[in-house]
Amino acid sequence: MSKAALHEIGPASPGAEAAAMGFALALTASWNPPVIFWAGEEAAFAEEGAPYPVGLAQYGLDLSRLIVIRAKKREETLWAAEQGLAAPGAVVICALGARGKALDLKASRRLLLFAERNRAHCLLLQPEGGPSAAWTRWRIAPAPSDGVERELGPPAFRAELTRNRAGPVGQTFILDWNAHARALTERALVGDLSAASRDGSFEAVRARAGR
Repeated sequence: MSKAALHEIGPASPGAEAAAMGFALALTASWNPPVIFWAGEEAAFAEEGAPYPVGLAQYGLDLSRLIVIRAKKREETLWAAEQGLAAPGAVVICALGARGKALDLKASRRLLLFAERNRAHCLLLQPEGGPSAAWTRWRIAPAPSDGVERELGPPAFRAELTRNRAGPVGQTFILDWNAHARALTERALVGDLSAASRDGSFEAVRARAGR
């Protein structure tokens, strides 16, 4: 049974919500799960917009495996996420809006238990909160794309690890998303003593966390 069944993802600052969602979708696509549940609070969809199928397909998601649930209330969103986690091997994105009280420890533990029971994984998408049962907590911001001059490059993220039950925290990674390969690639920063050399690469962090 994987211990790392719940991970928390949030924007590093106001305005970075789209980057946080993009990072969650990239992780999901890279795992290639048999089914993907996107359980979103209506407030979250109102803030970030509704899912756009054409864009999601171009981003690397297999739409034939995707089920989107829009819930009016937070309690309904959490219930839908728990039901999705009952599917063995599923990845559930539980997206909560910025308004309202932060999720409490009890609620995050329920998501963790549901995920562990069925060898599923949950990505809890919410702003920085309080105590959490999540195995890792990531704060995401957009990063300059590493594309050819005057061309649109791949999506890029600045990912800071602020909680890690499997090792050290504080590492920051610059990651490029390859939609065709469905892979996140860590960018080498010339002249920078990066966290990768001190505490391990992004892939090493994922491996220690079970994903």
